[in-house]
Amino acid sequence: MFKRKNKDKPEVYEPVLEGELTVRCTSYMEHPHDLTFNSLVRECGNIGNLYLKTNFYMQPLIGRTAYQPYNGTGIISIDRTVQNICIHGRRFDTIVSRMHVKDKQRNNLAILIDNSAQMTAEWQAEKTDEEVKPKYAPQNLVKIAAISILESIGREADEIDIVVYGDEADGPFNQWQLPYKQLLGLKGKGLCRLDMGLARLLQLEWEMRPGNRFLFILGGGLPYTGTNILIDDMEIQVNVLYYLSRMLRQGVKIAYIPFFTNEDVLDERVGAFSQRGLAETMKRVGVAVSEINNETSLPLGLRNGFRDMMIGPVREMPAFEL
Repeated sequence: MFKRKNKDKPEVYEPVLEGELTVRCTSYMEHPHDLTFNSLVRECGNIGNLYLKTNFYMQPLIGRTAYQPYNGTGIISIDRTVQNICIHGRRFDTIVSRMHVKDKQRNNLAILIDNSAQMTAEWQAEKTDEEVKPKYAPQNLVKIAAISILESIGREADEIDIVVYGDEADGPFNQWQLPYKQLLGLKGKGLCRLDMGLARLLQLEWEMRPGNRFLFILGGGLPYTGTNILIDDMEIQVNVLYYLSRMLRQGVKIAYIPFFTNEDVLDERVGAFSQRGLAETMKRVGVAVSEINNETSLPLGLRNGFRDMMIGPVREMPAFEL
């Protein structure tokens, strides 16, 4: 997808062919081939490494002073030495050396992947009564985004949890349990139960883990039950907002990346929201939301979502007001 633009500036890339990665993603699913797979992963890694660098947004580590028993080397602190001799007597093990160290927090990364029917070209074609080519299906962009994140931020994470949700939530998996080839082979089907995906993380108390916790939600489907009962659809949508609010209160940084490739289905209301309306409500609650419409907008869309997640968007409404 990218090529070097200037030999003197190897970090600058420009698109080679619009839609190339989605074509590779579709062709790999139809006819798996290692060359297609390797080139796809390599270009996804280029996107992640160029647009999702944590040092763009992470604050530098804060130095602090640590005291350790004197072991014959280092710098002796006179004040601490006198203090300890007065308390413990003239013993060498009371002499304390001073050393500057840097704190490093543990990084926990979780990715929720929408594998519902709403991410497929067939579902969108049925809704709009128009032909939608498989390469324009949102599920291809979801897979490209997931691999881009795992190839960049994922390499710096201490622990990775991937949850795939549709009718149910599967996982969490690490990268070994859900390899890229299996990820690319996902075929969207069933309902979009984002509430179950979030509940799976909450059941494991993921939001309580020490260190930094980053959550990416890759999808855009509207959660609903499929029973045509208004109150049931509203209940699971409210649960999604409640779960997100609960995680935000625990200090989790959340980015919601909706893939809105077809404007004709975004405003259809089911339950309390439409697809676009739910994304706007998430943003008001405090989630960083970055909409992606096509492959061309994917790199900057991921970058903007990650940037807003790290900065922390301002909450515009209380957690439980809809």
